[in-house]
Amino acid sequence: MPALKLKQLQYENDIWKRTLSSMLDENVHLKNRLSEVLKNKFDKNRLEEAEGYQSRFLKKDELIGLLRNEVAEVDKLLVKEVFDDGKIIKEIDRKLTKLRKNIINAEKQFGWLKSEFNSYLSEKIHME
Repeated sequence: MPALKLKQLQYENDIWKRTLSSMLDENVHLKNRLSEVLKNKFDKNRLEEAEGYQSRFLKKDELIGLLRNEVAEVDKLLVKEVFDDGKIIKEIDRKLTKLRKNIINAEKQFGWLKSEFNSYLSEKIHME
């Protein structure tokens, strides 16, 4: 594989690492925010909805973990590619194509979840 292409793929993989790390950090903040809300004059009739968000946040953690594993696999292939001199380029391309699609989808879903959660807090929970 040409060195410039390899460098680009490594750069892209690093972007995915930072993206997933950011999503994981943001998910921690959302869970912490939910915890704060539950501690302060929370309407117990809304507990089921709050538990639903908690469950969705935990599922996002799992998804992020799976995606991080995929990124690590690509990392290993990129390092291996340096030593195998072009023999595994198709596997790298296949995995990166799948990874791009999965991370972009995860980002969209996570964005919707954040938006829903913030709307939920703004509209349905009265904090005094």
